[in-house]
Amino acid sequence: MTHIKQIPEDFVVKEIFEKQKNRHENKEIGFYTWFTLKKTNWDMFRVLKMISSRLGVSIKRIGHAGVKDKRAVTYQKISVWNVPVERVKNIKIKDVELSDFEQKEERINLGDLKGNEFEITIRDIEPEIKEKIEQNIKKIKKEGFINVFGKQRFGNRNNTHLVGREILRNDLEEAVLNYLTHEGDRVDEFRKNLRETKDFKTGLKECPRYLRNEIILLNHLAKNSNDYAGALRRIPKKFRRMFVHAYQSYIWNEVARISDEDVVPLVGYETDLSKYSSKKQIEKIMKKEDVKISDFKIKSMPELSSEGAERNRVMKPKGIKHSFGEDELNDNKIKCVIKFKMEKGSYATVLIDKVLE
Repeated sequence: MTHIKQIPEDFVVKEIFEKQKNRHENKEIGFYTWFTLKKTNWDMFRVLKMISSRLGVSIKRIGHAGVKDKRAVTYQKISVWNVPVERVKNIKIKDVELSDFEQKEERINLGDLKGNEFEITIRDIEPEIKEKIEQNIKKIKKEGFINVFGKQRFGNRNNTHLVGREILRNDLEEAVLNYLTHEGDRVDEFRKNLRETKDFKTGLKECPRYLRNEIILLNHLAKNSNDYAGALRRIPKKFRRMFVHAYQSYIWNEVARISDEDVVPLVGYETDLSKYSSKKQIEKIMKKEDVKISDFKIKSMPELSSEGAERNRVMKPKGIKHSFGEDELNDNKIKCVIKFKMEKGSYATVLIDKVLE
């Protein structure tokens, strides 16, 4: 069985960042310190929280353009408001490096980057499938691949889209219970017991402390057992919006796999299906899901409403290069190092799946 991320250094990603050129020679001008954050095998949000703690400022002062993998070596641009460069330079964290310090006038926000550059090592390859991998890479270079959202979009338990669907259906009880109790591929006694009993006080005692959102929900439900809307609102808005976005992504993936048009809508309340040749396919899928276009205007939680967008169905990576060599971590196997660039919002793991299929 092939592996990626056998070690963090097998997955290297660097942001292709083009937001603002520094227009000022005087480095005293500006309100934001920008720097490159290199981290190895670190959760991004945990690192940013640690940086904010070392600086003695709120994490709200820190801006970033995208979320990066934990089990990887990642490079990304970070901004911090109203903190001198020298203070940031003094931060020391194991397996974390800060560099390329600048002073700017703008905050870095989600979506500001242009794309990402990857260097991925695929390991534990049987020598006899080398030719097949070569053929797949050649095909990707020529035709690209269907730009589906990767597994990361749907959470470790593959249920964020299911929570989003129940929010759209205005079944907030089922949305909360799904988030709390869906086990996915793992057997989890805490979630199983909670599903059977709906005993939120006991669930709160049994819930592992590292499950922060679950603790937040259970804390509220232990005191207000039927206030599912109130429980959801205790979770930060960015996480709640993730549920709706995951459901949009699920619908998009379903359509993109059977459609042949270049652009497929990320369905929202402003989506005009008549513009798309995939209209009937989308309507059929949404009817099966028991969800309507208008449901994306969420009355119970207007802050989660989504007007919709569009996404290119096919992704053609740029600058694909690859090489094979002996796999020093796995006896009698070979490895493939593949380098490429992709626009933001596309998933390198989807490309690797295509390389190996």
